[in-house]
Amino acid sequence: MTEPWEFLPSPWDKQIAQESQVIREGLQEIRFRVQRPVYLYGGFGMKPLAGLQPTSLILEELLLRLAKHSLYARLDEVRQGYLTLPGGHRVGIAGRAVLDHHRVDTVRDISGLSIRRARAVEGLADDVLSALGSRAALSLLVASPPRAGKTTLIRDLARVFADRGEITVIIDERSEIAGCAGGEPSYRMGSHSDVLDGWPKAEGMLAALRALSPDVLVVDELALAEDFEALWKARWSGVKVVASVHLGAFETLTQNPMVYRLWKEGVFDALVGLSRRNGPGTVERVVRFGQPQALEGQVG
Repeated sequence: MTEPWEFLPSPWDKQIAQESQVIREGLQEIRFRVQRPVYLYGGFGMKPLAGLQPTSLILEELLLRLAKHSLYARLDEVRQGYLTLPGGHRVGIAGRAVLDHHRVDTVRDISGLSIRRARAVEGLADDVLSALGSRAALSLLVASPPRAGKTTLIRDLARVFADRGEITVIIDERSEIAGCAGGEPSYRMGSHSDVLDGWPKAEGMLAALRALSPDVLVVDELALAEDFEALWKARWSGVKVVASVHLGAFETLTQNPMVYRLWKEGVFDALVGLSRRNGPGTVERVVRFGQPQALEGQVG
């Protein structure tokens, strides 16, 4: 598995590679900011790297390197404020937006880069399914604030369902779930899975329904109205859906009308709420549709 620091130039690649095993295994993010120390964030807390504090020019050169010297070919990603590295690691971009007819055309004057490490944690899905008392595929909505392990959980759910014989199609818009490089997933995704890599979520779900006969669709971070409409069509077609959404707390579910409609109309069998309380992937709630009481506390 390729680690995110392997894409960095010296001295940062060597500095991180020489950190302790505890630091390297617990690393969640590497953050670069103009004229400030580079910080590592993870289960260990935060740790600055000694030495060079990057300038805006250095960050622009680093972004170009991470894009394999072809930013123009990846403008669709840059316009949305990120790049995806092989292995599913995501680079968040902070800087000045250049607008064209009120839409972001590109980003310049780079002021910060955040490299978020992707990883597989096998066993998360088993804990959730055990709490639900099910071995069969279920439609699940995974909800949490940012950096709480949504993608890690749905990745493992996809693997489990695909290994159990369910034809599982992963709509991987940002190449983060399966981390495909050259068509090959970076993670173990199960024996009966297919990946639609780089497809917009709505288009990918509809294409899968038309051509790939899925038992289960897996999609990350529902956001646009068309994402929710495609999801409804999938469920009306009898397909199970595993999806994730940003949600600050379970109690705020009613404040997002599209998410609340999904829940109220029984589109999902259960909702799984995550937090970072005991590290990313802490399961706070598992709530079955129609169940008046939540199963609270960490599962497993």
